[in-house]
Amino acid sequence: MDVVYLIMIGAGVLCMAVALFLKGNRTDDADRTLLTQRTTDRTEIEKLVQGLERKWRQEKEWVRARLEATEGELRSEMHELRQRVAQWENARPLNQEEPLPQTMHQEKKEGIEAPAEVDMLALRERYRRAFELHREGLSADEIAKRLGAGRGEIDLIFALASRNERGAYDA
Repeated sequence: MDVVYLIMIGAGVLCMAVALFLKGNRTDDADRTLLTQRTTDRTEIEKLVQGLERKWRQEKEWVRARLEATEGELRSEMHELRQRVAQWENARPLNQEEPLPQTMHQEKKEGIEAPAEVDMLALRERYRRAFELHREGLSADEIAKRLGAGRGEIDLIFALASRNERGAYDA
């Protein structure tokens, strides 16, 4: 019986040796296929990255071209506006005074200040609007804000207006 055990142990060791040998060959094949897959994956990733890089460059060039076109348009518009301003300034220089009527020239020579011309219709409309807003119940501050005037001006309008004028504007 001792011989049977020895034969069985010998056969087991032999099977294990063959299994290890076969397993070693398989790992080399598996490593080779894994290495091939990794190389294939890497080349695919590199192709994707190169494609993305090309798209990025194309978009960058497109944006640069749009920016340059917009800049050119803005420059031409600025040039046109500068020409218009120059034409307007040449037509009527800012520092040149308009000729005054004869009576105003005399008053200016004599040292008397000429009264400022005021558009009476616009002034009357402003007064009418101030009284209208006052009739609506707005305060002097709110009226001043709406009319773009100072609070003092609004108070002065109300203080100087006689009852007759107030009634005429209220109507």
